[in-house]
Amino acid sequence: MKVHSTTMKQFLDIASIKTGLRKLLLSRTLAWLAISALALTVLFKVALPLFVSTASVKLNMERALSSWTGARARIVGDPYISFWPHPTLTLHTVTFEGGDTASPELLAKADSIAAGFDLVAALRGTPVFYDFRLINPVFNIERKMDGRLNWRRAGWMADAVANASSKTPSSARNTPIGDIEIENGTLELTDRITASAYRVTNVSGSIQWPAPAARISARLSAYMNDEKVEWSFICDQPMMLLSGQNSAIQTSFASDPLSFSFDGTGNTSIHSSASGQLQLTANSLPTLMSWHGAATLPRSAGTISIDTGVSISPGMLKMDNLSLTLNGASATGVLDVAWRKQHSPRIEGTLAFERLDLTSLVDSFPVHPTSGTPDMSFLKRINLDLRLSAEEASYGAIVLTNIAAGVIANNGRASLDIGDSSYSGGSLSARIELAKDGADGGQLQFSLKNANLPPVAAGLGLQGQLPLGRGVLSVDLATTEPLSAMTMGGVSGEIRYSAANGSLTNFNGPEFERLAAQGGFFNVNQASDGSFAFTTAEIVANLRRGVAELTKVDIRGEGRRLSLAGLIPYRSGSLALAGAIRPDDPTLPSVRFFVGGSWPNAIVSPLATIPAPQ
Repeated sequence: MKVHSTTMKQFLDIASIKTGLRKLLLSRTLAWLAISALALTVLFKVALPLFVSTASVKLNMERALSSWTGARARIVGDPYISFWPHPTLTLHTVTFEGGDTASPELLAKADSIAAGFDLVAALRGTPVFYDFRLINPVFNIERKMDGRLNWRRAGWMADAVANASSKTPSSARNTPIGDIEIENGTLELTDRITASAYRVTNVSGSIQWPAPAARISARLSAYMNDEKVEWSFICDQPMMLLSGQNSAIQTSFASDPLSFSFDGTGNTSIHSSASGQLQLTANSLPTLMSWHGAATLPRSAGTISIDTGVSISPGMLKMDNLSLTLNGASATGVLDVAWRKQHSPRIEGTLAFERLDLTSLVDSFPVHPTSGTPDMSFLKRINLDLRLSAEEASYGAIVLTNIAAGVIANNGRASLDIGDSSYSGGSLSARIELAKDGADGGQLQFSLKNANLPPVAAGLGLQGQLPLGRGVLSVDLATTEPLSAMTMGGVSGEIRYSAANGSLTNFNGPEFERLAAQGGFFNVNQASDGSFAFTTAEIVANLRRGVAELTKVDIRGEGRRLSLAGLIPYRSGSLALAGAIRPDDPTLPSVRFFVGGSWPNAIVSPLATIPAPQ
């Protein structure tokens, strides 16, 4: 037991010694940490500012900002320098000027600019700055009448760009830039050539650009015309891009009125170009146009979505493998957009639709403020040459299938030509032409051949006594009145109609003859319970000054021939027609009559003394 007690006592003594040693070491470590912290504090708060000249730093910062931006930087007041957690220089009231020193031009200003700097270099008197933070900056960018920008390219950037692909690149390519943070910035854009100005506010975000030759990545948000927008940009070889050589580009723009993205290659040479994949969406064309400050569109204008391969060169935009959605109508094809100075943009191409709702398309046109009719004045600002096809197109109750058409607009004149389509079992061709965007009227021509005409009449809402069968309807109408003030009295032209093996609806021939034989007046609807079967029907009418002159109405069938001639003042819906029903058998008497009143409740007066029309 004694041996065991001695051993235990030795163990406790050793443990006590270790514990004391550990406490001693811990206390010395804490003391050294405290001393080091105090020394660092003294170094950063007291000693270092004595070795870093504020005036020198301010002068070097002005030189650096001037060199980087290509403008003359001026700093008001003394800068503030902090060394914890890392050396940072803060400048207040910074301005950038261009032009002659005698008449300087304000290019930009900022309430403050903060930047990190290399401490060792600063101690040597040649500080190197990086990682900038701009507070409330305002940038003024202007394109002058000669096409030059008010900002000139900085010397270091010019050197880096000039040596972008050189085997012995300039050292400027490795000039440190770092991260650039922008807080509540403003961008003022002025274009003297187009006499336009834009203001972008609340610009915030960051730009990561370690060095000119390194990858640049920007992500910014802002407000444009009271709409929040977000923009991102990535370029792996920015110096190649700025030197006019191709570089990969990824960029996107997002806002409620408009969103788009581009992934491809591009350059900024004198003849800049780009190619790649473009996606664009506008959820509301009226909202987009209003946001852009352009013409107001009706709320029914709807949406547009584009997904296409693009090739952009000076004055030309080509869209291949285009997928287009307009007001819910989907199409594929190709489009070329060309523009030149002092000329309207020209759009050419081919679009193939599956289904096209022409009613919603027409309703999406701007509306004339006084007449409420579609305002076609936008045709003055654009040239079109489009070839269109659709499996199905509808306008109200009219449905066309297998359509091949073309749209041409040039100097305010526009035309829609339907070369071929199917309607009501027949073939339809048509042409609609506007003169001076409709201000000088226009022309409508169409020909419907070998069609089943009863559905046509029903689709047009026609009622009354109509000769319907399978046949041909040709219309050639024109007006010189402005479309916004057009009246039916201003329309002139010709309508031709012929049909075979059909029936004159709502017309009971025997009852009509019986009522006429009585010699008294009667309403044409008194003989409407039935139909008159015919083998051929032909109608020719001329329209002029609000009056349709029936030069020929000849309907043959059931052993009889029905003839009409006269005037229909369609503005008032009245009638003035002379007619006759003559049997094929010359031994049977003919019925002669006069039709007056208004359509479709016309009044028939038997007139045996009036000769029958031939």
